[in-house]
Amino acid sequence: MSATSARRALERVVRRLPGYSGSHHGRGIVICAGGPTYFTNAWVCLNMLRHLGCILPVQLWHLGPDEMDDWMREQVAPLGATCVDAQQVRQRHPCRILNGWELKAYALLHSPFQEVLLLDADNVPVADPSRLFETPEFRDTGALFWPDIPTSRMDGRAWALCGLPEMDVPPFETGQVALDKRRCWKALQLTLWLNEHSDFWYRHTLGDKETFHLAWRKLGAPFAMPRRWPRLLAATMCQHDFRDRVVFQHRNTAKWDLYRHNPRIAGFRFERECLRYLATLRRRRIRHRRNAGLAPERQANPSPQGMAGT
Repeated sequence: MSATSARRALERVVRRLPGYSGSHHGRGIVICAGGPTYFTNAWVCLNMLRHLGCILPVQLWHLGPDEMDDWMREQVAPLGATCVDAQQVRQRHPCRILNGWELKAYALLHSPFQEVLLLDADNVPVADPSRLFETPEFRDTGALFWPDIPTSRMDGRAWALCGLPEMDVPPFETGQVALDKRRCWKALQLTLWLNEHSDFWYRHTLGDKETFHLAWRKLGAPFAMPRRWPRLLAATMCQHDFRDRVVFQHRNTAKWDLYRHNPRIAGFRFERECLRYLATLRRRRIRHRRNAGLAPERQANPSPQGMAGT
């Protein structure tokens, strides 16, 4: 795909985007968490959600049976989480390209929830995020995004490819996104289309996060964003709510490891609880493998384009 053909294809897609006709209902949380590394991180995130009093249903999306075995499903079921194989969903809802980053928009759109919070697996909430759906900002716009660090601003070529003037606005960081799909349907569909053509668009964006930004700007779709820039800890990005309170700790470059040492991070809240959840999962995993006659394992490093990498 050339720049000219990409721009023409985008304009055709924009003209043909259908309105909302789904049957989604209720609220829920979606986490993309396939494979041992991201499952480990999602386990901590899920336990923290319940520790903080969040009772929303959770779906863990993954790519194929190799990324989520029966033992993993058994661990999260008592915590009110179900596992969804995107490759099975893909048989009903085809997708041109579906890898780690692309899965985020796909899972958002095809999850059963009308109001949905997307969390990266390596995101640790410090307050019940359910309250975000009750904020005036969400009620007014139906879309909440959070700012990335100022130095990650989008390349001007990406704006031009979408027929948009380059804007001096905060970049998007999609470690957390809250949407009312009924109100954001067209923008979310356009986001998914950009990700389905990631072989072109990722050459001009930093993964999935800028596809959300471009889609919302292209359609002039409303959204709200907290005014505070993220607070940076070592290898962790802390995001605020609309009252300037930290609500998420995104460990985007300090993912939890089930077997290796997890370095302490100064200022990281609920660290003791997180380490306790890891210890519980580690004991269960070791016992399971021993009982099954399997050799000990060592957690593999996540791929550069892992699901929770943005």
